[in-house]
Amino acid sequence: MSLNESQMMNFKIKSLLWHSYSFASMVASYIKIKALGTNIAKLEIGSGPHKRKGWLTVDMCNGADVFWDLRKALPFKDASFHQVYCSHVLEHFAYQDLMALLREVHRVLRVGGEFLIAVPDASLYVDAYLGKRDGEELLRYRPAVISSNRMDILNYMFYMDGHHRFMFDAENLAFHCKAAGFSNCVSRPFDSLVDMLSRDYESLYFSCRKTS
Repeated sequence: MSLNESQMMNFKIKSLLWHSYSFASMVASYIKIKALGTNIAKLEIGSGPHKRKGWLTVDMCNGADVFWDLRKALPFKDASFHQVYCSHVLEHFAYQDLMALLREVHRVLRVGGEFLIAVPDASLYVDAYLGKRDGEELLRYRPAVISSNRMDILNYMFYMDGHHRFMFDAENLAFHCKAAGFSNCVSRPFDSLVDMLSRDYESLYFSCRKTS
């Protein structure tokens, strides 16, 4: 077997093992959710490997309360939560997956419930390209920095070393959330109870309501 064939075989084996592990973890999480019932009314999606007191955290990683692929339908009943939160998550989804996730969040929220959002504000990087602000202070994730040339400031935000797939400013974030069924989609201030101070320099904060 050639080196390339060997590498391909190793990749296929690792991929199979990862998919098997992910499937088993999601099944275990589904069983766990059934046991939890409706005791927790706050949900954080894309939480990463941490827990938040009073919240149910969901992400495709160990450490979250529920291991789940957010490209799939959320494993919760309709109107299960009165608040859903996500921070620097939505920009990682391609458009079709993004809209499916937004509709799922709307589904699991109760009428009157609130969806709190934090995403990178792409308009800050456009301003840097246009020379309206210093772009250097925005380039803090070093693995994604190519150069400080104006176009590469945009490349940094819009691609983020392959991690970003869809970007937002206030106008299109409100537009797409409303398209998913939300109402009263408005900017909100930084909230120290949920938002990360370390990401405040580049964040756009929004609150959306489910009214029907």
